[in-house]
Amino acid sequence: MSVDILFLNLTRFGDLLQSQALLEDCRRAGLRAGLVCLDNFAAALPLLRSLPEAWPLPGAEFLRRLDGKGPGRSWHDAPALLLDFVARVRQEAAPRHVVNLTATLPARLLASLLAPTPEEVTGFALDREGFGFCRGNWAAYLCGTTLKRCNAPFNMQDMFRMAARPAVQRLGNDPAAGEAMRGGRLLPPSDEATAQAEALLAGAPEGCRGFVGLQLGASHPARQWPQEAFARTGDGLWQAARLCPVLLGTPAEKPLARAYAQHARGPFLDAVGATSLPVLAGLVARLRLLVTNDTGTMHLAAGLGIPSLAIFLATAQAWDTGPYLEGCCCLEPALPCHPCGFKHVCAHDGGCRRHISPRTVLRLALGWLESGRWDSGVDPALRQEARVWLTTRDAGGFADLVCLSGHEHEDRSLWLRLQRRFWQPFLDGMDGAPAAAAPSDLPDDFPAAVKASETARSLLPALREAEHFLAALPDQCRLAAAGHPRMGQLLLRACDHIQRLLENRDELASLSYFWHEARQARGDELDALAGLARSFSQHLAGLNALLSS
Repeated sequence: MSVDILFLNLTRFGDLLQSQALLEDCRRAGLRAGLVCLDNFAAALPLLRSLPEAWPLPGAEFLRRLDGKGPGRSWHDAPALLLDFVARVRQEAAPRHVVNLTATLPARLLASLLAPTPEEVTGFALDREGFGFCRGNWAAYLCGTTLKRCNAPFNMQDMFRMAARPAVQRLGNDPAAGEAMRGGRLLPPSDEATAQAEALLAGAPEGCRGFVGLQLGASHPARQWPQEAFARTGDGLWQAARLCPVLLGTPAEKPLARAYAQHARGPFLDAVGATSLPVLAGLVARLRLLVTNDTGTMHLAAGLGIPSLAIFLATAQAWDTGPYLEGCCCLEPALPCHPCGFKHVCAHDGGCRRHISPRTVLRLALGWLESGRWDSGVDPALRQEARVWLTTRDAGGFADLVCLSGHEHEDRSLWLRLQRRFWQPFLDGMDGAPAAAAPSDLPDDFPAAVKASETARSLLPALREAEHFLAALPDQCRLAAAGHPRMGQLLLRACDHIQRLLENRDELASLSYFWHEARQARGDELDALAGLARSFSQHLAGLNALLSS
């Protein structure tokens, strides 16, 4: 059973579900797709649409053998298991191409082992010397967005799609198939899973008019809304709408359910640790609404068409990891320090976890339940607590956010919006096309607000200097190619200076990383480096024009 493209997604449950839309891109392009994922998420594979075959990687067993706890109690059994897995996948899948969506070194190594040749890997790859690099402009950008917050204005599912697009367009029947930004809906849960979910819901109290899911946990305690707040919200939904709260989570999150029970005054159903992934899908499919932290359950609900009221705390932000479904509501604490950096030590004792009150969440949920509109629950007091975002789509079909709470002119919001207008034409136009004009769908007051922002004032000096040095690089490349004395050394210094200009500002982290990756890939081809410099310079000129007063 050969496949055209084999995708590697070896991260979390939510990231696996976010592979859905690009699988549909493959189907529309007439391509047969396969998937390698971690075996602990294999139970979710029947939910993925347009996936004829998948190969779960036995990661836990590999680690056990690596620790000397496998069949022969020797670490030598671990590479044997991996090589047997690779041999089986190569035989059964026989992929024409591999798209690796996981940036870790082990995933890059696995991609190189599964691909027919090293050149047939898109995304996160290894070069012939074993060093990691990104093959594809969007893959390099995706990697750079993880360095600092406020550098990721695109939804993760869209970034996955764009990283895979070169392979889809090259191998597919329809060159435009990868441009079709739609999809992302999962298959419904099986009849068996639905029946098991119904059995769990049969314990609902008398007078129940439906169910609201409460996903209590998150990937890190700093991202968890307090259990007392969840309990007050659940009680309010029961009292006002007779919606019975259903607690969701893994076995490791049972302490959170016990904490909820200590604070709750109304009825609830506790399904924490009581469901497989298919049964979890069956429960989620029966919900009127999911109130959740930034979790895989949120992405499951989005794929099943169930709206979420999602709370993004600490390092989480709605722009890149929000639900891939129109009509969801995303809350972020209205604090200047949010979102914090990945390695940041909070100086406020996790204050963002307590900044959004149960009153705010309950008001939004009840307003939506009564009117179908999230903005009906927004009031002045709420605006002091939370940035409220509505998930939507832009003119190109990319997932987007609309602010409902008046925070769209904050510096952070303006900078994220501006980056969306900068990166898409830049990455798509890396063939040297001139900078695209500012799109006409920008609000009339957007340019003036950007120019008046503190971000614009602080970034302009570095960006203007970078533009100046980039504009001079093509001539330096020409002189270096002609053998001009010392020009090679001066060219290297200029490239390093541009790097330092960009990396000194957190807001430019993705641009800095992309410049580093792109110039490294062209370091031994002076004509290609000159073309890269021209493209960078042209697009920075457009960005600087938007920032300039």
